[in-house]
Amino acid sequence: MALIGANAQGKTNLLESVAFLALGKSFRTRHAMETLGWDRPHGRIRGKVITRDQDPTDATEIEIFLQRTPETKKVKKQQKVVPPKEFLGSLRVVLFTPDDMQLLSGSPSLRRQYMDRALVQLDPIYLDAFSNYQRLMKQRNMLLKQIQNRQSQEWELDIWDARIVTEAEVIWQRRGEFLKFLYGQLADLYKQISGGKQQLMLKYNSHEDRFAERLTAHRSNDIRMGSTSVGPHRDDFSLILDDRNLAEFGSRGECRSAVLSLKLAEIHYIEERTGARPLLLLDDVFSELDASRRGKLSELLEAYQSIVTTTCRDHVSSLKKTKIYEVIEGEVKEVK
Repeated sequence: MALIGANAQGKTNLLESVAFLALGKSFRTRHAMETLGWDRPHGRIRGKVITRDQDPTDATEIEIFLQRTPETKKVKKQQKVVPPKEFLGSLRVVLFTPDDMQLLSGSPSLRRQYMDRALVQLDPIYLDAFSNYQRLMKQRNMLLKQIQNRQSQEWELDIWDARIVTEAEVIWQRRGEFLKFLYGQLADLYKQISGGKQQLMLKYNSHEDRFAERLTAHRSNDIRMGSTSVGPHRDDFSLILDDRNLAEFGSRGECRSAVLSLKLAEIHYIEERTGARPLLLLDDVFSELDASRRGKLSELLEAYQSIVTTTCRDHVSSLKKTKIYEVIEGEVKEVK
């Protein structure tokens, strides 16, 4: 499915809605309420998920409801409010946006977000550990500031640190499995997209080694700064092409091919873990590629269901058997 239209016509809004149903949050803003129109007190996104060869009457209905006042967010599955870990995984997507080109040169938080976005859709254990870790880290940082202001004692950190280490170990185990799989895929995928012979590799920089000891060793500095300086929230990874860090030395074309390789490897990981193909969401990605790379990407995507947005019909001309829709001021009409 291809959505064609000029900028600011609503193409990305539709894509964002689908991604919201899969991820439980927007990929465009950090605060869910910002997705509501300024004059809208509430909103909902609803969809039906039908897997391959499934009877349409057995579709899984999923919904996200947002209310501005009082601020409320509910997720529903089969018309019942459920916790996030029961909701996530109902629809699995791999998202391509122009912002993904910042994965290499942007801040480490973008690369952590990339790992987390993939894993929370697949792994309830990871989601639990990740949610618990974030909550514990927030509480630890509050305690650090209290110790700094002499409102609490340093020994109180022992309780939080033991729990943080437990959750961190789960996060690192799952992230390690994910990145190890990507590492095994990247070289071949990069060659397919770029048509070259260069070797693409992934390097993971984590704080896993002797984490409990390092957490204790950094206490004085953490108290002084009022925040925790080591842990999964500081992890990072880099992509290396023929011994060169792409973030520092890669050309624009090399970086584009590397990011696409990373996304395609993610698709294969989801297939490997679930036995099902994810829905691909591509927001104006083809305009970032030259004709050769567009053609190679189209060939690789033929086996998948996808929603593609673009301002130019020529960009999706290589996608076979694709229904094309025009979006004008939020209205969607099929192009015959």
